[in-house]
Amino acid sequence: MSIVSLLARSKKRIKVLKTLEKEDKIPSKISKEINDNSNHVSKYLKTLKDAELVECLNEEDKRYRFYSITDKGRYYLNKVEKDFND
Repeated sequence: MSIVSLLARSKKRIKVLKTLEKEDKIPSKISKEINDNSNHVSKYLKTLKDAELVECLNEEDKRYRFYSITDKGRYYLNKVEKDFND
């Protein structure tokens, strides 16, 4: 499956990437910002991490994991936004 279709299938994944564009965040903060529960946000983050669109900056920390958008994530976020706005 392509990354574009992965993002196109879920507006919430796009919202997660957009919120990480501004600053690195923990899942609970992302959850509040996109108005979704933390279990869903964890699943979005796992999918995005598997696709190398986000990275966990402190994997060893079990409680306050900070996530950051990768360059690849920025590229695909811009691509998807451009494709859907054309």
